[in-house]
Amino acid sequence: MKKWYSLFIIGLFLFVTVGYAQDNCLRCHPQIKQRLKTGSVHAVLKKKNCTVCHSTHTSDQPHLLKKSVKQTCLSCHKEKHNHYAHFPVSEGECDKCHDPHASPYKALLKRPSQKLCFECHKKENILAGKHFHKPVAQNCLVCHKAHGSNYKGLLVEDKKILCFKCHIKKNILASHHTEDMNGQMCFSCHNVHASQKAHLLRKFSHNPYGEKKCNICHEMKGDEVGKVKINDRSLCLSCHSQVAKADRTIYSHLQLGLNPNVCLDCHSPHTADLKPMLKEQPANLCFNCHQEIKKQLLSSSYKYKYKHPEVKDKNCLACHQTHNSNNLLFLKKGNIDTCLACHGKHIKFSHPMGKQTLDPRNKQPVNCVTCHNPMGTQNKFNTIFDYNKELCVQCHRIET
Repeated sequence: MKKWYSLFIIGLFLFVTVGYAQDNCLRCHPQIKQRLKTGSVHAVLKKKNCTVCHSTHTSDQPHLLKKSVKQTCLSCHKEKHNHYAHFPVSEGECDKCHDPHASPYKALLKRPSQKLCFECHKKENILAGKHFHKPVAQNCLVCHKAHGSNYKGLLVEDKKILCFKCHIKKNILASHHTEDMNGQMCFSCHNVHASQKAHLLRKFSHNPYGEKKCNICHEMKGDEVGKVKINDRSLCLSCHSQVAKADRTIYSHLQLGLNPNVCLDCHSPHTADLKPMLKEQPANLCFNCHQEIKKQLLSSSYKYKYKHPEVKDKNCLACHQTHNSNNLLFLKKGNIDTCLACHGKHIKFSHPMGKQTLDPRNKQPVNCVTCHNPMGTQNKFNTIFDYNKELCVQCHRIET
């Protein structure tokens, strides 16, 4: 009996003190109390249960959160595992889009979804034209998922069938003089958001396509366009013989890709908005394969606080070659010389580098990336360790 009585007293004490603490929260945070009157209120806030997420006294997290933002959200909202995740979701930055307390918009969004998307995805890049795809004016979520998807670009469906959700396939086949096609082909000629040209056609044309010489690449049945003659890179290299030289260097981008024809990973065979027939901005093409680099470049984590200026601008081609190189990492001039192309004055006062100076840890010549990581670090000057002491003692051990 005493045991149950004790538990009852403890429970009553917690009920009273927790309720009192929550009332105290709203007494000092009247702006939160005011939000209880808005359209959409977070379930825990409806119950005035602030201590589910916040500590009442101290915390290592901002806003006295008990855990990180990601862990706090996922403690109730279980993570769905998709092949592709929206970057803020993978970084645990739920509060970039959602208000944790209340909002006049559905799903606790900070702003209407269309405006919210354009805060990160530049509107002038997406709506670059006078002709617009109808769903763009309605809502990005007609075609894209907000958190994650099993399809690239966070699409709601595979490209092969997405377009035919709205466009009648038999009409498309008739107008394009072909027996069969899938929605993925639509992206090859049409900009899915906006264009200066009618029918959302892209700006530049591949010469055979522009000259209506489909037979150069495709098998033809009268006026009908059939499948491609060759399904690998040799189809492209039969005309672009200068690119084939990439195979004669140490490193070649022609050796491995996402498609059987590796050229089509980056280039469109029909039309494009960027020369030379690039499917996307160069950095986005790089990110398709280099996912870890993408995470570093786009992350707002303190671990990658300091980034090289070219990295911040996502200008991969300032330092790297596209098709081939005899230098590691496809660098234009080799490790040291690539850096010296901009940082020429540093050679006068830098740490000794080159074959005459070996790193005692791996016996390799010291170069710029021995100490610096241009992709992002938590230290000034992009040093891998704190440059005041920690960096130096990696090689120069101090005997005490």
